[in-house]
Amino acid sequence: MEAICVPCLLADYELFDGLQSEELDQLGKGSYPTFVPKRQYVFTPNEPSNAVYMLKMGRVRISRLSDTGKLFTLVILEPGDIFGESALFGDEPRKHFAEALDDAYICAIDKRQFEQLMIKNPAVSLKLARIVEQRLEDAQEQMENLVFHGVQSRLARLLLKLADMHGKFTANGVVIDLKLTHEDMASLIGSTRETTSKILSEFKAAGYLDVIRKQIVLLDQQALFHI
Repeated sequence: MEAICVPCLLADYELFDGLQSEELDQLGKGSYPTFVPKRQYVFTPNEPSNAVYMLKMGRVRISRLSDTGKLFTLVILEPGDIFGESALFGDEPRKHFAEALDDAYICAIDKRQFEQLMIKNPAVSLKLARIVEQRLEDAQEQMENLVFHGVQSRLARLLLKLADMHGKFTANGVVIDLKLTHEDMASLIGSTRETTSKILSEFKAAGYLDVIRKQIVLLDQQALFHI
């Protein structure tokens, strides 16, 4: 891979849509590509917040340890997403884990270069603010689910959300086109892998879903909605 994230690649990200070639070139000079193998960390808590990351290929999980030492997944990122953006709002060390769920190709951008870009281009700042706002809303929804809903309901809501975001309609039902292990799903709903697997089996037995070639297929979204 090249020594910098060249402008033509940075231009592919929606966040940088509309930037001039000179701005992209300057940002590219403060960037570097990196490869993170599956199940390795991009960063962990207490590391310096000195870069912002753009995900090129693969998936990255952002998670945090609870007070009881349980790992709780906040979000699973897809190609094109930005993460580590909290570095732009202060110099405090990292608070989260960023783990590659697949072999991941990532563009790391120096935070000072990114800050300069935001100062000169308010449109980028606005887009970033909207991303942060959406993540806060998602986190709030997760917290409400943990407080007000049981594990069955939380898993049903997660499946419906995944179907909405990654679903493909087929003759067999709505296929969730996203590779998630039972452990991944458990960490998204604050449960255990064993409990999550048990409930998925119950949903399958009830005819709410099926598993075809290791992909979850929703057969009765209405039933899941009312759990």
